[in-house]
Amino acid sequence: LKLKPGKHTLQLVLGDHLHLPHDKPVVSEKITIHVVE
Repeated sequence: LKLKPGKHTLQLVLGDHLHLPHDKPVVSEKITIHVVE
């Protein structure tokens, strides 16, 4: 994963074997990261 410097919010969304989100989405909590270089 390559991100430009700055603040980013990430969240994981799980999908099925076709990489589509489930009918009732399975998601993680959001996290915030700060990229410096």
